[in-house]
Amino acid sequence: MNSFKVTLRLVFMALVLLLLITACGQDDEVDSNADNDGTTETDDGDGDSDDSDDSGDEAAAQDPVELKVVTTMAGTDPAGEVFEAVLEEYMEANPHVTFVNESQSADAGTIRTKINTDFTSNNEPDIMFYFNTIDAHGIIENGLVVDLEEAEGIDLSGYNEMLEQQRHTDGNIYAAPQTGFYEALFVNTRLFEEHGIELPTTWELYEEAIEKFAETDVIPVAVSTEDSYYVVEHYVLAAGGIENYRAELADENAAWAEGLDMIAKHAEMGAFPVDAATIDLGMATNLFREEKAAMLFEGSWAWGGHPEEIAEDIAVLPMPVYGDGGQTGDLVGGSSQGWFISTKAYEDDSKRDTVVDFFNFITSEEILLRIAGATGQIPAKGQLTDLPDHIAAGHALVANATAVEMPINDRILPEAFTHIRTSVPSVVNGSKTGAEVIAEAAAME
Repeated sequence: MNSFKVTLRLVFMALVLLLLITACGQDDEVDSNADNDGTTETDDGDGDSDDSDDSGDEAAAQDPVELKVVTTMAGTDPAGEVFEAVLEEYMEANPHVTFVNESQSADAGTIRTKINTDFTSNNEPDIMFYFNTIDAHGIIENGLVVDLEEAEGIDLSGYNEMLEQQRHTDGNIYAAPQTGFYEALFVNTRLFEEHGIELPTTWELYEEAIEKFAETDVIPVAVSTEDSYYVVEHYVLAAGGIENYRAELADENAAWAEGLDMIAKHAEMGAFPVDAATIDLGMATNLFREEKAAMLFEGSWAWGGHPEEIAEDIAVLPMPVYGDGGQTGDLVGGSSQGWFISTKAYEDDSKRDTVVDFFNFITSEEILLRIAGATGQIPAKGQLTDLPDHIAAGHALVANATAVEMPINDRILPEAFTHIRTSVPSVVNGSKTGAEVIAEAAAME
């Protein structure tokens, strides 16, 4: 009996020991599968484990990245509000990214000074939307921006012919376009109809409209003679057609001088506001938008700022050409701006992936169409749909143009063009001739 009890007791102890060993083995297995922060992996059934917190940990572990961006989408540019929203959306999707947005309006030309100063002081933007014209030659030639076709990860697919227009003289592409533009004569058709005046589809009708509106309380043409970017461009085009318009400044083309003198002639006819020499471009544009002026020289971006209540009464016409070397239908336009990536940012290991990702985001068809939709300009990818008739008419103007050429402002030394446009008041008051101004500007190059 005692031996039976001893045997039973030994069996019981063996069972207890076996249970303890099994329990310890299970605890070790759980411990081995636990990660450092207390989460555990689960078996997905195929022998592999799945860490449910991996993606969250990876996002949290990304180092903060700050990108400096400079564009001309600011001030009165209707695209500015859309661009701000796009930046916010990108930051929401990428919490580790922040932007220092130092965008400035292109109207006053201060953006050129800013970009030049930033690059010469080693404080350049990581990514910028800037003029791919003579303004960018220095930074391109000094290797301060990257060749987009050679940069790893850059997506240039889906572009129309505007991308090829960005190709530099060295054969490389340093800027990716956003939209194309046109400059033209904006007219308020309702004011023309109310005063029984024909639309200015020829030079003779343009001068007739000036004369007839000058006899009313409606200003014929909303103009700032000092802030006269578009006035200079169109009067030179009118005097010489596209052939002479394409001349080099060094040629001191007679049509350029004649165009400036024609501005003075029309000023004497009462074509412009009495304070044209002192108001700026924004004030002149407001005269047209307030229906105090019948005509306005502007770019396609101006559509975004025209009040809805008058937009349907606005038509865009090509500048009537009276000189030899062209015809009415010749246009000022093209694609003069694009997205650049600085070499400094691209070669910075902490920024490269982010700046490339943002570049592909901001130049995607979806984003380009949103920005183009705010201004009514022609997108470099895709096509705007359901356009109002007046916007569609502008796009048709470009499609039917007899010739299109980039603005003089984008083709010559910026200081030289500034001298030309700021000298217009001197031509108007008779203290200088158009030929003198062109000669002075040519000497600056």
